[in-house]
Amino acid sequence: MATNILKAILAGFLTGVLIFFMPFFLLRFLFIALIIGLIFRLVGFRRRWHGASGPYSFWRNPDYRQRWHNMSREEKKAFREKMEQELFAGTTENTQQSL
Repeated sequence: MATNILKAILAGFLTGVLIFFMPFFLLRFLFIALIIGLIFRLVGFRRRWHGASGPYSFWRNPDYRQRWHNMSREEKKAFREKMEQELFAGTTENTQQSL
């Protein structure tokens, strides 16, 4: 009977300690998660938005979008072929040599 009382007291004490220290651990975890998230956002920000000046940046310009939507199928096909030749000029030679 004494062991049951001691077990109940010990369980209550441990539960109280956990409830007391839980906010400190949660705040520490949230603070660390926010710091890590901030670091990833700052480091990844340039990579994510670097494409704004890259080869596909013309799609963000409304004038080019309107021009694309106003093209006929033949004009779109010619444009795609031209882009494939310009963008993938050296890749086909490299892949054929490696095979």
